[in-house]
Amino acid sequence: MTPSDGDMNPTQAPHRPVGLIVTHGALGSELLRTVEGILGAQSDVHVLSNDGFSGDALSRAIEDRVRAVPDEWAVVVFTDLAAGSCGIASRRADPCGRVVRKVTGVNLPMLLEFFHYRDTLPLDELLPRMEAKGKAGITVI
Repeated sequence: MTPSDGDMNPTQAPHRPVGLIVTHGALGSELLRTVEGILGAQSDVHVLSNDGFSGDALSRAIEDRVRAVPDEWAVVVFTDLAAGSCGIASRRADPCGRVVRKVTGVNLPMLLEFFHYRDTLPLDELLPRMEAKGKAGITVI
């Protein structure tokens, strides 16, 4: 089968997923700054704070960021608290017909896993790895 048949060339890799970090205050910016301090500068990532947004306005801002991503790219929305304004707004946001996965409880180990492997693993393999790393990064001593 050739690309002219209308199918994707099997050797062509899908686009890397775009990260959207939605948090309270400056937490998202600081997490990204720390990731970049460890892994180097990152592209295809956006940070959105809930500062100054109502719940509905935050959902619309998330939708705007998702719409700005090319249709064929998946988006992973990271939020800090599942039951907080960011988590609720992300669940209410319309995925705009895109592949959007929503992850709550964002932490540094989870983000390092995302940015380190998003170019090499399919999203369906990357998401459980991120969840496992995020959970493994939490210990009580």
